[in-house]
Amino acid sequence: MYFILSQIMGGIALILIFISYFFNKKEIFLFVQIFANFFYALSFIFVNALVGGLNTLISIIRILILYFYIKKGKDPPIIFIPLFAIIYIIIGVIFIKDYYDIITIITPILFTIAMWMKNMQITRYYLIIPNLLLIIYSIINTAYTSAILSFVEILILVIAILKQKRISKKDINNII
Repeated sequence: MYFILSQIMGGIALILIFISYFFNKKEIFLFVQIFANFFYALSFIFVNALVGGLNTLISIIRILILYFYIKKGKDPPIIFIPLFAIIYIIIGVIFIKDYYDIITIITPILFTIAMWMKNMQITRYYLIIPNLLLIIYSIINTAYTSAILSFVEILILVIAILKQKRISKKDINNII
């Protein structure tokens, strides 16, 4: 029962993540990411991968903070990066059950750094690394739709990167 619920939650997160990467405005990207991360967290929690699930729930708070700062047209303070890193590490230490849980201590820190980047194109490049790590973690924990989500997220990132490069190239050609 919980295995099936995990796959359903991962599937919902997959759809939301897919949609989020095609927005160029960081504000909209973050808004969709809030909901995607909720379902993503549930997919881990239902298969008892607590470090991944709880750190993903903490990530929702991180995304909300970023969202409100960006919505107000302000840069979020950089102090949030080490603050969230400490929280992810504490959750990891408290709930760690296997050495591979270290992956979900590292990946949210990498995602946090990416979320503070202003350039969406650079953010897209950077997000490939933690998604590769999450594929491994998801497969180990039988959260298969979450593994598919991370794989599809990488594909979406590559498509969005290529799309943006093509648009930039057209802009340059139109100027010349």
